[in-house]
Amino acid sequence: SRKNASHRHRNTKVRFGEPRDAAMSRQLKEQMQTKIQEKGEIEQDLEALRKELRSLGAGMNESLVDKEGFPIADKDVHGIRTLRNKIICRKNDHEAMMHEIEKIMFKYHEVLKKEKTDADSKRKAQLQQHAKNQILRLHKELLEKDPKLSKAEALKKAIKMTTETAKKSVEIKTQKNSQMGESNEDVAKITPPSRGLDPLERFKTMKPFLVVDTVSPDSPAERAGLRKFDEIIKLGSINRENQTPEALRNTVAHSEGKPMELIVKRGNNGRGKLEKLILVPKRWRGQGLLGCFLKPVA
Repeated sequence: SRKNASHRHRNTKVRFGEPRDAAMSRQLKEQMQTKIQEKGEIEQDLEALRKELRSLGAGMNESLVDKEGFPIADKDVHGIRTLRNKIICRKNDHEAMMHEIEKIMFKYHEVLKKEKTDADSKRKAQLQQHAKNQILRLHKELLEKDPKLSKAEALKKAIKMTTETAKKSVEIKTQKNSQMGESNEDVAKITPPSRGLDPLERFKTMKPFLVVDTVSPDSPAERAGLRKFDEIIKLGSINRENQTPEALRNTVAHSEGKPMELIVKRGNNGRGKLEKLILVPKRWRGQGLLGCFLKPVA
């Protein structure tokens, strides 16, 4: 909206002589670098927490109770649970940070695209003005050289001369570009074409661990696009390998009000298309933070 745009411009600190779009792209780049640094700090915290958890002789998934349901005597159950909860929280922080970086990157490339469009428009206007000045100069020179020449004939000749000069300039540039292209042919022959990587590729071999049984109307789950029968492969930092009821509860509770990434498999009896959704757990008029009922997949 106009209000948001003006607010965004007020927050954009412009250096002397710096175009506003350039200032925005610079600040977005600085924000992105800061967020990437913060992401690195979160990853260092996670590594330290995992190391501490290993020192207690535990991982994220083992049971901490015996067959009779009592805490295992030789394990620091409280310490292990505390560390597991911290790891889950930091994983969710990492997930949220990745989402923020993704949003900043999108804005950054949008601003760069606008900068290029504006630069191209400015360049086009400059070329048109240059051609106009050239025509006026030639028109004046032609009239001075041949007083018998009418203004209309002089203008026609001036336009023709300017057009021919422009064509020759384009031909020279095209020839240079062609020569450069020929010099790069050998490199092109041995360089395989780059292929766009599917960001969901790594999830194709992972199995779902939850299935959506119901989605309440106007709930956070419905607003995120979650549907009945969707099979959940990843919910925040939780997947089939590290999921426990406690981990799920902690993940959802810690993510209240924050974007949480979901990877779901949709339709076609388990062979459906993978979808990436962003779910923000929060209080609503119904029960819970999600507004959906999830069943474990056998």
